[in-house]
Amino acid sequence: MIAEVVVNYKSKKVDKLFDYKVPDELGDKVCIGACVTVPFGRADKPKEGYVFSVKGKSSAKNLKSILNLSREDRIFDEKQLELIKWMREKYLVTYLDAVRTVAPSGTTVNSEEWIVLVNSEVRGSTANEIVRILAENGGAMEINRLMGYFEASISSSLALLLKNGKIKTVFKEHQAVGDKVIRVAELAIEPEAVCNTLEILERGNALVQAKMLDILSECERLSLADLVHFSGGSYAALRTLEKKGYIRTYEMTVLREISENFTEPEKPKTLTNEQKKVLTPLLDASDKGEYKSFLLHGVTGSGKTEVYMRLISAVTKKGRKAIVLVPEISLTPQTVARFKARFKEDVAVIHSGLSLGERYDQWKKIRDGKASIVVGARSAIFAPFSDIGAIIIDEEHERSYKSEMSPRYETHEVAEFRAKQYGAVLVLASATPLVTSYYKAQNGEMELLTMEKRFNNNKMPRVEIVDLRKELENGNRSILSENLKCAISENLKNKKQTILFLNRRGYSTFVSCRSCGFVAECPNCSISLTYHKFSDTLKCHYCGYTVSNYKLCPECGSKYIRYFGGGTQKVEEEIHRIFPEATTVRMDIDTTSRKNSHEEILKKFGEEKIDILIGTQMVTKGLDFPDVTLVGVISADTMLNIDDYRAKERAFSMLEQVTGRAGRADCEGRSIVQTYSPDNSAVRLMQKHDYIQFYKDEISVRKAMWYPPFCEMVGIIFSGRNESATQRCARFFVKNIAEIAAQSQKTQILGPIPAYISKIKNKYIFRILIKCENCDMITGILAKAQKECEGNPIYENVSVVIDKNPDMG
Repeated sequence: MIAEVVVNYKSKKVDKLFDYKVPDELGDKVCIGACVTVPFGRADKPKEGYVFSVKGKSSAKNLKSILNLSREDRIFDEKQLELIKWMREKYLVTYLDAVRTVAPSGTTVNSEEWIVLVNSEVRGSTANEIVRILAENGGAMEINRLMGYFEASISSSLALLLKNGKIKTVFKEHQAVGDKVIRVAELAIEPEAVCNTLEILERGNALVQAKMLDILSECERLSLADLVHFSGGSYAALRTLEKKGYIRTYEMTVLREISENFTEPEKPKTLTNEQKKVLTPLLDASDKGEYKSFLLHGVTGSGKTEVYMRLISAVTKKGRKAIVLVPEISLTPQTVARFKARFKEDVAVIHSGLSLGERYDQWKKIRDGKASIVVGARSAIFAPFSDIGAIIIDEEHERSYKSEMSPRYETHEVAEFRAKQYGAVLVLASATPLVTSYYKAQNGEMELLTMEKRFNNNKMPRVEIVDLRKELENGNRSILSENLKCAISENLKNKKQTILFLNRRGYSTFVSCRSCGFVAECPNCSISLTYHKFSDTLKCHYCGYTVSNYKLCPECGSKYIRYFGGGTQKVEEEIHRIFPEATTVRMDIDTTSRKNSHEEILKKFGEEKIDILIGTQMVTKGLDFPDVTLVGVISADTMLNIDDYRAKERAFSMLEQVTGRAGRADCEGRSIVQTYSPDNSAVRLMQKHDYIQFYKDEISVRKAMWYPPFCEMVGIIFSGRNESATQRCARFFVKNIAEIAAQSQKTQILGPIPAYISKIKNKYIFRILIKCENCDMITGILAKAQKECEGNPIYENVSVVIDKNPDMG
């Protein structure tokens, strides 16, 4: 038997399948998705590999054999292998990148090279130093750690010591994450014998042992740590009980606990007529077991989640599985708790807030059939289900569904591929669908379902537009307009809650000198630093560069250095100044970086009835608080003035979503949007909650300007530390794709030009944009041009990334 293996080695030069012999003793264990250890390269270093197929013959000569299985379970099946191969071709990535995207994080096995001391009698200063360091570290060290002790290279010295038998090399397999194993204890005697045994222990004055045995008799098993804790005893007492034959201890695999908001079991709600109307075609499609896609356009608060749950319930009753994708920003404890309340332990959760171990446990729970439903962020689309019946993408307009790391996949495309594999129902849902999605629905590529009313028949929030130019004319220089101040005051009086939204964290946008015009910028990136008052520092939100706040201008020495713009910290300070009695909580990336802090803030806001929640995009989605009746948008302009053809679409979506947080229960909601551009069509149509007219206006502009959905786009990003070499590489790439113009399809090549932010982390960035009718038709040309750039020694330090349908913002 011959296995085709992809080797875990980060190099495009080895991005292919290698044939290996399968030893007889592994014949029944080596299959698609199996993880194996193979000898690789001239030195036959052990490397982990992934089996793609097993066949009878190979045309290659002098085949090496698989050494062993690196793990007992396989990490992908036949359907997932199809997905891996499709992603490699679609997104121009390596086999390894695609495998690592599908496989659980941290489960790959790395082989570490260790140097082991054999004989300490050596000659030479470097050799003696190597021996001394090895001896001080137990006689063995990982090779890179050993090399870190020396300024100059010690490769030749190590080679000589190895040749003379003074040292030897061994390879150790290391896995970042695996099962969580704990030691537990259980009774080794019959329950009927416990009373007599307790009397014997108490007569012998072994009171702690007696207490341990008494506790253990009341439960099937208990971890050693808990048994010691609850009894107030010691591990020595446990060992004594085990020696006496009263208890037995052993290792047990357990799931890592995830912090959650538990709620009472939830019964299905009575459906509205609109919910029944949209649910019928979904259930009909599910019953047929054939692929079909839907766009569910429902206003905020219309009850879309209940529709998802009814569909999921129908799917799981047939023994099939369901994937519910929610933007990371919307994956609040409230969202997860609602699904858990309905479906209990049948739900697995996957998001970036989990540790590697927690993610691995959830992956195993899904793969082993202990969950039929996964609720998660973008990466949950790769959940290892064997029979998917429904895939739901909630808030489908969210930009976080586009991966910004290799593979730069679009979640909608992956979801469509997987749904077609299994004959599943695919549902894209939003109050503000992507213009491209709505266009497909209008043209029959997916079925359009609409929900125009809120679940409780409440009116949509009343939206008031405040012209900040008039505020300035009237002498109000506060970041809060008079209307917003009055509305907050009224809400405080009525004991209702308020959400204030600002698409910017920190205290001020930038720091500038009014004498000479100096602006504090990041030395590593072409962007200004943001002032954070709490720590009195200036920070770059791209590379993390931090410097103490300037008291004097570093250019001219002037004391007239001031802060311009306003972030969440500044809004919070202004609220405390105007409303000293109000309680506030802030939610942005600075306050939610600690694990579970997101949950703690929302719990505090809900349970302690905090008056005002101030936040960035985190407060725009996934929140459902009955006492929130007012939403204030501090500045709509930060969303409108962006270098992106989708700026209006994103501004409309975000404003519509955040205003939809108000009035979701019995009380009518109200929203106040502050802007210097009150006549902007996105703002005016959002005020009327008129998505249809917004779509009509936007689609006509897209058609005239030849933007998606009337074309497809490919972005090529070049980055390097040498600005000139990076720019030359981009021009070289353009020369190598000249044949695109000869194709029958319409194409347009724009650039190269410096990127919107032209320098990040000391690397200069240039960009090429290609507009075409079908970007998959030019994949081969792009791959060839990328290979030419990467193979040219002049551009060896320039990174070339190809991104289909890129996020331009």
